[in-house]
Amino acid sequence: MERPKYIAIRIWFVSLLLTFSSAVAMGQTTYREPIYLAYIQGDMSRWEAIIRLMEERSDDITDEERKELVGYYYGYIGFLLGTDQKDKAQGYITKGEKHLNALLKSAPNDVTALAYKGSFIGFRIGTNKFKALTLGKESISYINRAYKLDSQNVQAILDKGNLLYHMPGMFGGDKKEAVRLYEKAVLRMEKHQNLKQNWLYLNVLTTIARHYEEEKQWQKAVLIYEKILQQEPEFTWVKDTLYPAAKRTAAKNKK
Repeated sequence: MERPKYIAIRIWFVSLLLTFSSAVAMGQTTYREPIYLAYIQGDMSRWEAIIRLMEERSDDITDEERKELVGYYYGYIGFLLGTDQKDKAQGYITKGEKHLNALLKSAPNDVTALAYKGSFIGFRIGTNKFKALTLGKESISYINRAYKLDSQNVQAILDKGNLLYHMPGMFGGDKKEAVRLYEKAVLRMEKHQNLKQNWLYLNVLTTIARHYEEEKQWQKAVLIYEKILQQEPEFTWVKDTLYPAAKRTAAKNKK
């Protein structure tokens, strides 16, 4: 996952607990909004606090809630690996795999769980490069199985894209195909998912824009950043850093 490069600590754990307790009492969805706010404000300390709250009741949750928690591990592990916090990342990888194993035990062909499983195995490569060969094969196997079972599942599409994007070309990596899959995932989300307070939707769009920057296709990147800001004007990383920089570079390259 592309992560904001800064952390702003704004909400204490106790205040989160009070907020969530009230939401549960009123029967509201508890975690989507605070996770989304943590994402757009670049506050990964808040993200971790939300994970801890979910873990407090993780022994008594539904399969869908378990997947939700795994999704938050997924995002947070990406941040930890990107900031070289490998030991901490390994702890969350282990926790996530425990939940995934439980999901797959009861539903071996759960496509979302299979895709996540492949990615979590891939995360382990990030903590130990010496196991890349054996873990890589296992990760690929899970992700390809998920995609083969349901090529329209958003998580399977994204993890297949991530696999192709980060794999060396000599082993089958293909960035162009990966971006095509990211764009496919965006279309699926726009057609079938609630885009309100959907951090993953913003994250995929940001990933695509960052790719276009790498390819020096500045105007394409600018257009995607503008699309992101239409959806979420307060996405701080895009608003304050990525979009202005891409816009300046695009203007220079027009001259």
